[in-house]
Amino acid sequence: MEQHLYSPEELALVPEVALNLSRGCGNPTGFANIQRGEVAADFGCGGGIDVILAANKVGPEGRVIGIDFAPQMIERARQAVAAAGLHRNIEFVIADLDKTELPNSSVDVVISNCVINLIPDKEAVYREASRILKSGGRIAISDIVLSQAIDPELQERFQSTWPGCLGGAIIEADYLQIFANAGFARIQMVARHLLTTVELAAMACCPGEEFTPAPAPEDLAAVQGKVASIKFKAVKQLG
Repeated sequence: MEQHLYSPEELALVPEVALNLSRGCGNPTGFANIQRGEVAADFGCGGGIDVILAANKVGPEGRVIGIDFAPQMIERARQAVAAAGLHRNIEFVIADLDKTELPNSSVDVVISNCVINLIPDKEAVYREASRILKSGGRIAISDIVLSQAIDPELQERFQSTWPGCLGGAIIEADYLQIFANAGFARIQMVARHLLTTVELAAMACCPGEEFTPAPAPEDLAAVQGKVASIKFKAVKQLG
């Protein structure tokens, strides 16, 4: 799926260890307008693909902070960064995304790729992103949402395998309202599309069937046409 999200030039910068662990639904580094010398934070960095791409954009005078709650993923991301030949301007933090412990107003841009849908308290995560961003700082998000409500019992079954990206997905309008309430303005939708049958199956058992059992075929059929990938950006409100 990554071959459709990233350009050949971007993929050439990323070692195989990061590509093998990538389970994103977008390419936030592609629309975050990351500049040389900036400080960027990746919420839910996983295997490190977006950290590596961001590091190439900020250059040696900038800095990228990869944040993930799973030590195993941070270790893989470190391996990927080493394989990419990047060391000096990348650091990793093992933390929950609502408690990064980064300083207030210390980051120019926050990115996240198909992670915040997995977190029950999305508002807490976005409040944390707002806290660490400088005034007027930017955020670029790729994530999974529902385009319409689904049967509560069906949603409970998806939630029983929470790592799959359908477990924490909520209605798009509710998601964007939570985002706005956390202190973001000038929200711009970059892209939006309903997941295809193949994409839906992949997202439902993310990060892989060895970790998340595939849902029943009839459950996937019931949400076909109701799950969307959205890419959007915004700025932290001034003041």
